[in-house]
Amino acid sequence: MRREELCLADLIDNARAVRGYLDGVTRERWDAEDILRDAVLYRMLLLGEIASALPDELRDRYPDVAWRQVRAFRNLAVHKYFGVDWAVVWKIAQEEPAVLEAQVLAIIRAEYPALAKDYEAGPAPDPGTASLRDHGRRGSS
Repeated sequence: MRREELCLADLIDNARAVRGYLDGVTRERWDAEDILRDAVLYRMLLLGEIASALPDELRDRYPDVAWRQVRAFRNLAVHKYFGVDWAVVWKIAQEEPAVLEAQVLAIIRAEYPALAKDYEAGPAPDPGTASLRDHGRRGSS
């Protein structure tokens, strides 16, 4: 699998992980559980890292995706970690991963139709079960 393809797959995996972590979670639970917040923030940071790793040419072909904002969130969270506003992270994590997942799935359908079959819309996976390692095995089975 090409690097670009792996990055796109990893974007979906991480967006789905965020959705899975937050499935059924109330705001009260979010406010009370440090580990949950840390796990979601970690996956959100990964989304920014992965978006940054994509070639400019690919990002330029899909200007409707909020690449700049995904990357900016990562930069802001990393450089102001002790000042993270968890209410903002909650709001973004509730809305944006699903949007990003749908947009990236559309990109995969257009650019890598064979890979799209592995990622057709469905329920979010159990957090932690989807990983980049799984993609390498899919291609070699």
